Amino acid sequence: MTNAEDNMINYLRETYATALEIPEEMVSPDIDLEAEFGLDSLQHRLVLTKAGERWAVDLGRVESPATITVRSVAQLLKDAGATEQG
Repeated sequence: MTNAEDNMINYLRETYATALEIPEEMVSPDIDLEAEFGLDSLQHRLVLTKAGERWAVDLGRVESPATITVRSVAQLLKDAGATEQG
C-alpha cells in the first residue's frame, strides 16, 4: 500500500468513526461497518459526501459496495476517479 492509499484509508477510518461515534481504533480497514457497528445509510452517505468533496469526485449516483468496509469505500473512490493525495 502506498502512502497515499494509507492516507485515504486513515481519512475514511477517522470519518466513519466520527459518524458512528466510536473510537477510531475500532474501525479496521476490513471490518463490516453495517454488521459490526450498525452503520446506517444516512451515516454512510455523509461519509461519502465528505470523501467526495475531499477528492473532488461525484459519488451521487455511485452504488455502494455490498459490504461496506473502509477498504471497499476507498476502492469505490478510486473507481470514481479520486486521485490519491499524499
